Amino acid sequence: MQITKREENGISIFVLDGRIDSIGAAELDDALQAAVSEGKHKMILDMADVKYMNSAGLRTLADVLTHNRQNDGDLRLVALSSKVERVFKIIGFDKFFDTYETVEAALTGF
Repeated sequence: MQITKREENGISIFVLDGRIDSIGAAELDDALQAAVSEGKHKMILDMADVKYMNSAGLRTLADVLTHNRQNDGDLRLVALSSKVERVFKIIGFDKFFDTYETVEAALTGF
């Protein structure tokens, strides 16, 4: 899993590339928790290059979303692949996460 992070207007933007399996989920959790420990609670994940996500990845996203919203932030998702989007719909995560087509669209309204 490749994770690239940048900041824009106080919002942490993570570009993900690879599989969010057990190893990828641990790497993602480390990256997101590092941002949380810095007081960053507004995050965007660009997931255009993520083709697979398992339950460990879903758990990481749910935990960070909950924490961020409790701290007046959010975790917004961008460019979900059809496979990942299907998983989100099956388990009902589409009702909790805001998803966007582009990072620019996700930045609006923060």
